[in-house]
Amino acid sequence: MAAAALALLALAGCTAAPQVTLPPVATQTGYDPFRAAIRGAADAFAYPETLANRPREAAIAVAQLEYLATEMMMPRRSLNFSGIVAPSLQAARYEVRSWLGISQSAPPQAVIDALTANPLNLSDRAIFTAGPEETLRRLSHMPRLPQANAATAAARQELEFGLPDVDIR
Repeated sequence: MAAAALALLALAGCTAAPQVTLPPVATQTGYDPFRAAIRGAADAFAYPETLANRPREAAIAVAQLEYLATEMMMPRRSLNFSGIVAPSLQAARYEVRSWLGISQSAPPQAVIDALTANPLNLSDRAIFTAGPEETLRRLSHMPRLPQANAATAAARQELEFGLPDVDIR
């Protein structure tokens, strides 16, 4: 009986990362959403000044990062990334959620859906703790977010050019 209880506790602790989808508004038609999210998020976080007064585009970049941080934790057979990319994207998501006022416990798909809705759905205070007006203001003036920039740039570098060659002799 005790062994069965321990087995159930062990199984309860084994939770897989949630599966998420990225709506077509955040990808380019005909492209793999994963690749499109890497390219889109990398451009947005490298040049946040291009998103000034464009909250919808900034929201899409945040949704793309949210998608990447979740998807990178899933096994992908067709693309290989170095072991640093997934934790970097997790740290980037934490940084962006903190800046934007998104609850760290909000489900990734709920965040993606709210940020890609037309119009943006920023009214859920369980997700957007700063409130809709402040969240929209922040999206309209996205600052340079160093972790998001570094993580998405690293993911793009490896997507475009493959794993880095490291010789540690």
